[in-house]
Amino acid sequence: MKTSDQLSIIPPAEWVELRDLYRVSWPAHHVAYVTIDNYVRWYAKDCRIKNLAIYCLNGSWRQDGTYLVRDRYQLFVYSLEPTNATLERALHLIDWSGGLKVSSLLARHRAPVMNVIKAKGLETQYDSETYLYYMPKEQCEALELHIPDGFELRNLSPDDAIKADELWPNRHQGSRFFLQRLAAWNPNVGLVEQSSGALVAWCFRLQAGPLGALQVDPGYLRRGFGTIVAVAMAKKIATLGQDCFALVNAANIPSKRMFERIGFKHTDEAYWIRNFPTVPSDWQD
Repeated sequence: MKTSDQLSIIPPAEWVELRDLYRVSWPAHHVAYVTIDNYVRWYAKDCRIKNLAIYCLNGSWRQDGTYLVRDRYQLFVYSLEPTNATLERALHLIDWSGGLKVSSLLARHRAPVMNVIKAKGLETQYDSETYLYYMPKEQCEALELHIPDGFELRNLSPDDAIKADELWPNRHQGSRFFLQRLAAWNPNVGLVEQSSGALVAWCFRLQAGPLGALQVDPGYLRRGFGTIVAVAMAKKIATLGQDCFALVNAANIPSKRMFERIGFKHTDEAYWIRNFPTVPSDWQD
């Protein structure tokens, strides 16, 4: 890291230009495109979003396509540089003390993150590998969606997000707010039993674009409801003019098989890495 290095905030007025850098060699950089597009959309909804900033190193994002998105306790990073040198220098400058969850980290960017964690002597709480399953927009549009009699699809509400949080295996401090914000601002879908009004399956779209927190109520397993909400979400994302992808834990064989049956292709790996805080932190909101 050069002593003259500084993190620069990329102003929201330049986020669209940043996003459009990643149209090159499509779909090689689709994850970066939809990550920045997510925050373009969010800023249009509420320009006063707290604890959100997009950084680059020394104002150089137009040259190297390197960004660091800090969204509360989550960190999203990307670079067009094959060497990742600029990204690693920038990662040294971000504040890791409160504990960061490096989310949707593509395999090509894993090394600089791990190098910085090691250099700073940080301990990791977890380091989870996921498989990236991808489907182009045109294939998403062509998917057939079959909803069984007695059930219907609807958007998720804040109360639905509370239920999803209570049953989510990845539940953590601040995750309720996390899911409620996704329910309010991002495409989502819930499958509801008409007779009881019970929410039986659901799927969110995470900030970096993947389908996430996809789950079926334990009382309604093995009825194909996970497939229904996954297909519904893929078709909904296609209406935005975007391709669809999901990140599935490498050890989750049933979910991997489900996406493969639908027609998604395994194209990459991504990681979720969180370091233990070195100072107290509180992310309830």
